[in-house]
Amino acid sequence: MSKTLCEMKKLLKADFKLYRQLVCDATHVCTKCGRAANDKKLLCKPERLKE
Repeated sequence: MSKTLCEMKKLLKADFKLYRQLVCDATHVCTKCGRAANDKKLLCKPERLKE
């Protein structure tokens, strides 16, 4: 399995339930592709979202 959401394009279709858990209540966004996640380790160029 890929290390970052940026590389997990097929996961969205293959296992939507798992993908949804990874992006629920996002705290970081990737400055490269715009994906959001709840753990900065899941993104290739993360930046914390301000609250």
